[in-house]
Amino acid sequence: MQNRKLWHIGLLILVCAMLLVGLQRIQETGQEAVAPGPLEAAGQQLEALYSMGQAVTSDPFRLTLKWQGEWSSLLAPEEAAGALASRLGLPGPEAVTVQGRTVYEAKGRIEGFPAEFELTTLEEGKHYAMLRLEATGGDRATLERLREAQRSAGESLEDEGVQTDWNAAVQGIAWPATGAEGKVESGESGESGLAAALDKLEAKINQLPKLKLKRAEEFADERTASRTYSVEALPISVQSGDDRVALQLAVHRNSGTGMDEITIGTPLLTVEY
Repeated sequence: MQNRKLWHIGLLILVCAMLLVGLQRIQETGQEAVAPGPLEAAGQQLEALYSMGQAVTSDPFRLTLKWQGEWSSLLAPEEAAGALASRLGLPGPEAVTVQGRTVYEAKGRIEGFPAEFELTTLEEGKHYAMLRLEATGGDRATLERLREAQRSAGESLEDEGVQTDWNAAVQGIAWPATGAEGKVESGESGESGLAAALDKLEAKINQLPKLKLKRAEEFADERTASRTYSVEALPISVQSGDDRVALQLAVHRNSGTGMDEITIGTPLLTVEY
């Protein structure tokens, strides 16, 4: 009788253990299922970047986003450029020479936003495509239109087989140049003032919901300072040294205007600052 009770207890423990393992696998599977795809991740990251722009500057900010990547095609370069431009709803591209290479360019609008497409041949049968969209920060309606333009363009490029990567940046004027003690500085200010400006920028972004910045790398010279961060809430990131980074902040001190010009890039800055 005692052995039978022990057997039943052992069986119950075994069943409970199996149920716990099953629940854990279901939970893990569910987590994988809800991971955003490239288009959804880009939409989330764009919304977060837009919120940062609104948080750090009261003036309209400039926003630039890009889809870019390699594309394999047996079409001749001019035909390949024309096919992608047409799919994006842009006019026929024109050939220009950039640093000794032929680049096919097409300019127009997507969902009302200025758009510029470029295609460069890397080798026979392999090209590099880049689409840039530009916007001026504004209200929620502007963001929704931009998200739709980004989604439709990215979807078109993916459907054609382009191996797309996404990045974006906000540029604007945040505040008069200030030093570590809060005083407006002259154009001869040094790295301490830039660090203070970058601290202020970082603090404002850290106040946004879910955006907790973890510093990874930083750089500074007389006129410019930048930092890169790991941000768990941002799904698109790149490897930089030992860290996966998703955000880069930069402050440039304009000696002519005395203003701090800010640039916020995700996952890294790919525009001039």
